[in-house]
Amino acid sequence: MNTPTVREQLVEHALVLIRRRGFNGFSYRDLAELVGVKTSSIHYYFPSKDDLVLEAVREYSARKRARLQAIDTTLPCAEQARRYLEPLRGGACADQACVVGMLSADVLAMPEAVRVAMQDFTRLNEQWLARLLEQAAARGAAPFPLPPQQLAQVIFGALQNGLTSARLFGTWERVDAAAALLASAMPVEAALAEA
Repeated sequence: MNTPTVREQLVEHALVLIRRRGFNGFSYRDLAELVGVKTSSIHYYFPSKDDLVLEAVREYSARKRARLQAIDTTLPCAEQARRYLEPLRGGACADQACVVGMLSADVLAMPEAVRVAMQDFTRLNEQWLARLLEQAAARGAAPFPLPPQQLAQVIFGALQNGLTSARLFGTWERVDAAAALLASAMPVEAALAEA
């Protein structure tokens, strides 16, 4: 087993701190204590907090991309949707929220590179959802009230809001309500296969 480098540990702990406290909720001193280094060591790897946050968002996005790519597109649409939603529900009501959701409140204060990385993360999710919705339509889903790309934006926005609201209210229901929006767009493929 490989021991994570100091840089990797910094990014990993930054992800946890951002997901718990947001951008302004932690300092390099907090991070130094968690990793067991001096703050000057953090500045060696990440001269500014913006640099650290940019790397954290990129890492978070890379992990999400890998999870999405691991979902078998030959599965029934409802199963693909379930696999997409599973980690979201697992994180709801926890002490950690979505990195991009947590940073969104401060987006106007973020440097352009971080904002672009956050937009890329959002587009990654929306494009995956749009592809799933297009597949669902081709497999016999009821007509959608919006084109798949727009509906994907609505669903992802509802999920992000659901995660934030779940954290605020301490209830899964907020995520479940958003997840139901996606689930309702999926065709009943088992019934179609039996017909």
